[in-house]
Amino acid sequence: MGTQSTTTVDFGAVPVDEGSFVIVDANLAGLTYAEVWIMMDSTADNTVLDHEIANALMRTACSISGTNLTVHCFVEAGLVTGQFKLRYAAN
Repeated sequence: MGTQSTTTVDFGAVPVDEGSFVIVDANLAGLTYAEVWIMMDSTADNTVLDHEIANALMRTACSISGTNLTVHCFVEAGLVTGQFKLRYAAN
């Protein structure tokens, strides 16, 4: 596997049903395959349970361009606010 890491994304204070984020990671250079997922972590804004629910109700799509990993998050039911931790791997 090329690289794997964790990042925190912030959906802001206003409830939303989607968000897009760009992760900059020098280890992504030359890689073409990536995936992003939510594990049972916690942040200042969201508990482990919030992350577990988000994992069940949020879909992610991503693409790599150079050292940038663009992540699109789509909530299938409900709305989200605040910070969530994302895990990602690429090769």
